[in-house]
Amino acid sequence: MKRLHPSTFLIAALLLLGLPAPARPAAFGPDMPGWGLLAGPPEDDRNASDEDAPDDASREKAKDAGKADSSNTAAKGAALDEAAKAAREDSKLPSIRAERNARVDKWIDFFTGRGREQFQRWLMRSGDYWDLLTKTLRAEGVPEELANLVFVESGFNMHAKSVARAVGPWQFIRGTAKLFGLQITPYVDERRDPEASTRAAARYLKRLYSMFDGSWPLALAAYNSGEGTVQRAIRRQGTSDFWSLDLPQETEEYVPQFLAAMEIASDPERYGFDLPPNSPLRFDEVVVRGPVDLGLISKVSSISLADLKLLNPMFVRQRLPADEDGTELRVPAGQGEGVQLALDAKYHPKPLTKAEIRAAKQAHRRELARAPRHGRRGGTHIVRRGETLSGIAAHYGVRVSRLRQLNGMSAASDLRAGQRLRLR
Repeated sequence: MKRLHPSTFLIAALLLLGLPAPARPAAFGPDMPGWGLLAGPPEDDRNASDEDAPDDASREKAKDAGKADSSNTAAKGAALDEAAKAAREDSKLPSIRAERNARVDKWIDFFTGRGREQFQRWLMRSGDYWDLLTKTLRAEGVPEELANLVFVESGFNMHAKSVARAVGPWQFIRGTAKLFGLQITPYVDERRDPEASTRAAARYLKRLYSMFDGSWPLALAAYNSGEGTVQRAIRRQGTSDFWSLDLPQETEEYVPQFLAAMEIASDPERYGFDLPPNSPLRFDEVVVRGPVDLGLISKVSSISLADLKLLNPMFVRQRLPADEDGTELRVPAGQGEGVQLALDAKYHPKPLTKAEIRAAKQAHRRELARAPRHGRRGGTHIVRRGETLSGIAAHYGVRVSRLRQLNGMSAASDLRAGQRLRLR
């Protein structure tokens, strides 16, 4: 008796269950059915191409025979689509609950009072980026309300830089940015890219949410001051209720600021603000072969240099060296095809000179040298050779006595290179 291939049993089992049998041997990977349940919706959900459809005669001949089967397949397909959608929904983290108390109301009063002009400016800027940020957050499985954090972090300024050298809309310091995959070179800083930095922020916040057992207030507090600061406070004080914790003042104000911004942005007109213009940031992407010269691209494409810089805030300099695979460049929506043709025909940039490359590297090194090595908001400082306690205290605006107290140091204690100092 001929032995049956194991796949025969698999197909028979699937048919008994009412599921369609596989058309070809299965493989594991993001292109295979079911992968989307983990990674999100598939990129292409279109129907099969009409190029492979049978001719009219063949279609008519098979019409009656296949009618019932088509109906069943369509129903099963719809059921599977609904199941996949439900699985994706289940993988998303829950929304952030609005809260109102005296600490939140204080910031609502501020933003609608003395800080009204500033918040209105932030609100108008948000119109350019809101759609892109919320779409990216949803794709990463975190609540889109987190986009309101950008009001507090940077006021939707892609080029924002803090005194602690945190950069971009989500205010990443260098170490955290690199940990979550953002590129930082003398020519590109993805912390300023609204899409890439939002993706990194979503992954960081998802990690913090898990670390703090599903508490968004604690996750947000840790985003501000570092997870270590919040974990130590919880251990010392014996509570995991954000509103009861004694935290650094900036962090205690940070979460109420976020909740106040979320409340106002949910209905700006109710609080007397003008709505942001309906001008979401939309763009096409082209590929630049050879060195990137934004000034020359502006001339060749007739796109203003200001618009090119607005769409490509990750470019640190106006001229960039060539990338082996070409450099992706964002241009205004609807102009991609024309710009690509113009670049292919008329774009002939000069290579960067040795002097330009050297100047970019030197500027990058100076930037790194100025950046304090610390936790996310200046939580720690790693001592460099030759530094003094008084110098470090002056740099961070902290009293020397306070630094000694925080780090258990006496007046006779010596600093050593590589030592990690708590700053609060």
